Amino acid sequence: MSSLSADPDALLQLADRQRQARDFLAAAESYRAFTELRPDAWGIRVQQGHCLKEAGRVAEALSCYRDAEAAAPDDADLQLQIGHAQKMLGRWRDAARSYARALALAPGNDDARREADSTAEWRSGPEIEAADRAALGLPPGEAEDGSEPEAPDTLSVVFDITDLLHFFAAQRTPTGIQRVQLGIVSRALRAATPGMALSLAMFDSRSRCWRAVGAPGFLRLCALSAEGSDAADPAWTALRDALRRQINGRPPLRFRQDALLVNLGNSWSMPDYFRALRIAARESGLRYVPFVHDCVPLIVPEHCLADLVRNYARWFGGVGLHAHGILCNSENTRRDVERHLRALLPEGPLPPAFVVRLDADPRALLPAATADAPLPPALREDEPFALFVATLESRKNHLLVFSAWLNLLRRLGPDAVPRLVCVGKPGWHAEAALGLLRGAPELKRHVLLLHDVSDAALDALYRRAQFTVYNSHYEGWGLPITEAFAHGRIVVTPRHSALVEAGGEAALYFTPQSLPELTALLERVMLDGPFRAEQEAVVRQKGRPRSWDAVKDEALDAIAALAARPATPAAPPPLRPGHRYSFAHGEATEPRLDPVMADLVRHGTGWFPLDDWGVSAAADLSTLRLPLPDAAPAAPLRLYLEMQAPRAAMPGGTMDILLRAGAPGGPVTSFAVPLEWGEAATCVFDLPAIAGPVLQVEIDSGEGVRALQHGEARLLGVGLRGFMLCRQDDHLSRIAFLEAQSLSSVIPEPTP
Repeated sequence: MSSLSADPDALLQLADRQRQARDFLAAAESYRAFTELRPDAWGIRVQQGHCLKEAGRVAEALSCYRDAEAAAPDDADLQLQIGHAQKMLGRWRDAARSYARALALAPGNDDARREADSTAEWRSGPEIEAADRAALGLPPGEAEDGSEPEAPDTLSVVFDITDLLHFFAAQRTPTGIQRVQLGIVSRALRAATPGMALSLAMFDSRSRCWRAVGAPGFLRLCALSAEGSDAADPAWTALRDALRRQINGRPPLRFRQDALLVNLGNSWSMPDYFRALRIAARESGLRYVPFVHDCVPLIVPEHCLADLVRNYARWFGGVGLHAHGILCNSENTRRDVERHLRALLPEGPLPPAFVVRLDADPRALLPAATADAPLPPALREDEPFALFVATLESRKNHLLVFSAWLNLLRRLGPDAVPRLVCVGKPGWHAEAALGLLRGAPELKRHVLLLHDVSDAALDALYRRAQFTVYNSHYEGWGLPITEAFAHGRIVVTPRHSALVEAGGEAALYFTPQSLPELTALLERVMLDGPFRAEQEAVVRQKGRPRSWDAVKDEALDAIAALAARPATPAAPPPLRPGHRYSFAHGEATEPRLDPVMADLVRHGTGWFPLDDWGVSAAADLSTLRLPLPDAAPAAPLRLYLEMQAPRAAMPGGTMDILLRAGAPGGPVTSFAVPLEWGEAATCVFDLPAIAGPVLQVEIDSGEGVRALQHGEARLLGVGLRGFMLCRQDDHLSRIAFLEAQSLSSVIPEPTP
């Protein structure tokens, strides 16, 4: 035995140096040798596991963590590391149990809580299975779904309720978009629709597929969401998590031929949603029908979170090339959609858009006992108040309403001015309104802020309010207006966007952002009893909403009309020769086709979602399909690919990439591309003329590297940051591209 191997301190110092140099396998061996001399040093056994995990030997790392666990069974961080390793190995249920144990050991650990919450639906076991069946209302032995098989001559309509289930993962009281989904989908499921087979699905972003959702469990969740507001209620969490476990236990959904996937919520926050749609469309002819509730992030982005604006712009940039048709909640929204789509696709056909007005009576969604619900404790039963239902954010412009209330309080006195009850969760950019409340004590005493209000309590507020206010900088519809009308309440609202459609002839309007007009109108409603009674009569006559069944029928009629149209997917526009396309998410805050093209050219399943820096190919084979311009005659091409080899555990060595390019089904030109681990290079490929409209590029990354990225276990191939395609004789494009590069170019020679 050498003196080094016999000296624990020297071994530990060596291991630390090797780990810092990223020589993880050598470091793991040195840590192992140390623990042989110091068997009780379980923390160093954990370090050995970390190094093995970094080297891609995750199963061996888990073994080290398990050895350490025998010495430290109550260490919460160790349980987290065990969960991470299990997640990388794809053992989601085991990982969920480890995260739950970490949280039980350390309830204040934010990492443990985040991981436990995000994987709660994966926990399993006999006790959990029995509890889940009870929560879902399934007796032992009964089929999970309870749905009837679809008749072969029916239209298959699948409602994508991913957005709604994501919302329910953290919250219980629905807001506008969630109420629309609850109203239409729950009504559609409870009544047979001739010629249609209706079902539910949830998008699994980890596997880039959809999984079936059992209708009975979903309907129970809808009913329970209306019965209370406590998101930590054991009955609520048991049903919510049981439904998620039921979904995750199901195989990927195989859509029927020519089915329609109807998303009444949002899909702009889901990575790779469009790519999964394209794969499903190639397999089954699946057609996608989104519901656009508004174009607010494009029209008033200053009143939205920056991430929302970017995500929405990316989604909207691609919706015109992926949607078979679009549902809109108002004529105003339809005009906005068509205007922005036409700016993106000035010459191509646009998907047809149908309007489904959301003037539905909300009381039909409430439990039977709601009529006796009391007011919130902060209000006296005989106290006059006005109601403003909206998220507390800058777009709703509470500042203007607060300013009008303050003016009236100071001029008329508090006895003449009813309290203002604001119902809505705190949102973004609300500092100015909240600052006015803090700085004006008389206003603060007269304004009541409420959130997490149950549907029953909200109904009580509408029934007993003197009148309502609904302000906003821009709206796609304005559900609180419809809700107020259903209860016979006056609505004071600005005259703009879709608010004039929601308010019709029954609302009282003021010029948008006019504080004098708003103040005068509020004063008249507050003080002029005959005027208020006259306006309430107008509301009862002209503001009466429809039933949710009527709205549901209108939506299903629009879906049927879209289904009758030929399924002719929009062809992607050709690439612009000499133009660089980036695979990075980017910071664009308005729809553009460039990011859409970077998404469209990724073909098949061999890709991970776009990232802030670019995109990772999966190990083995990944394919690009580059649409070529058809105006110019075929000519030899030059392809620039900005490539990034993943960082490997061991320093030195290369990732050997094989690239094959040519027309689909035709002859190919092959290139060998060796990149050092972690190396970034712009690779240049000279290609012969391509006979056809598409250049197909197959990238074989070999075995790849195992890594945990964005909470997902991935086997990574080469990364791509961008590309440019031009004719070989287009010297101006070549020079412009190369001058813009800060990285060296590599020109591989074709292999024999």
